[in-house]
Amino acid sequence: MGGTFDPIHLGHLHIIEAVADRFDQILVIPTGKPWLRESAPVANGADRVEMCALALDDLSDQLQSKVALTDIEVRREGPTYTFDTIAQLKAFFPDDHFTLILGSDAAASIQQWHKSKDLLKMVSILVVRRPGDLTSEFAEIEIDALDVSATEVRQLLSTGAGASHLVSQSVLTYVRERGLYVSK
Repeated sequence: MGGTFDPIHLGHLHIIEAVADRFDQILVIPTGKPWLRESAPVANGADRVEMCALALDDLSDQLQSKVALTDIEVRREGPTYTFDTIAQLKAFFPDDHFTLILGSDAAASIQQWHKSKDLLKMVSILVVRRPGDLTSEFAEIEIDALDVSATEVRQLLSTGAGASHLVSQSVLTYVRERGLYVSK
């Protein structure tokens, strides 16, 4: 499960909880420099990885045993391509099968991804679809996704408004201690 995680929020954790029973392990991979985004992440890679670690620590012990965090993309120089990440992971885990967990919006744009045709030969796709989203060509699971976005979280935090209903307390504490997302 990749993403910018700028910051990781309760919606991301809800998705992990909803799909965990389908997989032996879930890798959470904060993106490095996403090449399809118009703007760079607000928080740096190290901060986004740390926020993910804190949020994942808030999961139940049973879920924590199935979830691993890797900074494989944050450490990579240049643009971040999912194809390169999967190729690198397959080199370390040649006998494992990988499934990309995507939201409907990401699945709709996957043809624009770097080496998308080759990527689709390497992985399965599971689309997490919110009620009302259009269906995709991939396997799907529909969940009652939480109505939250990282953009909304950043906006609330930049104004000093509370966001404890959108991010875990440990992430909120980290954000405040580091002065992330505040208006300058």
